[in-house]
Amino acid sequence: MVGQEYVRKTLRSQVKTGRISHAYLFCGLRGTGKTTAAKIFAAAINCPNSGADGEPCGVCPTCQMLRSESNLDVIEIDAASNNGVDQIRELRDKVVYPPQHGRYKVYIIDEVHMLTGSAFNAMLKTLEEPPAHAVFILATTEVQKLPATILSRCQRFDFKHISMADIITRMKTVLDDLGAGYDERALSLIASVADGGMRDALSMADMCLSYEGERPCITYENTLEVLGTMDRGFLFD
Repeated sequence: MVGQEYVRKTLRSQVKTGRISHAYLFCGLRGTGKTTAAKIFAAAINCPNSGADGEPCGVCPTCQMLRSESNLDVIEIDAASNNGVDQIRELRDKVVYPPQHGRYKVYIIDEVHMLTGSAFNAMLKTLEEPPAHAVFILATTEVQKLPATILSRCQRFDFKHISMADIITRMKTVLDDLGAGYDERALSLIASVADGGMRDALSMADMCLSYEGERPCITYENTLEVLGTMDRGFLFD
């Protein structure tokens, strides 16, 4: 997780103390790490070795199972395409089944604001009286569309815009791992256009890297062309 210190610190503390809530709401700008945080948290609360520092170890059988495609303990639901009451009722009927490997069965519902009114009503009872093994993580970019009855039953975490400095540092790490070169001005431009979204920044960096062809390097001139923008000097001239 990058640039969300209070979120990371609070969730890590909950893992260390075992004070896990049954419903969380992650809200904020697109690409700021909401779904990533949900997956890391799901691994942390299930990892048997996460007690000391609140971090999943990533190597135990439970962590490896949670990363596999056959994992049934962390269920991701895209509310944009599964927003009807029937889908939520099906989830409600299955939530009683315990996890197969970990301590918790985690339901990550992305774009939760897309659910219909009847779907929210169907979810309400489950959030009020969830099984002890169930944890719901709701993610949204439009928190104002959620009913007050849902908001009042969740611990809310607001994901802020990621700073340009944090975005640039992360891009450098990724590019260094790839063995790719880069112009500092190009990374600053990408971070500025990304407007606080890490996912957008990494996507644009990937585009710029692909534009270079066989030479793994991000140049300032080609970044200007790929992003369809212009040099500040030219603008002020």
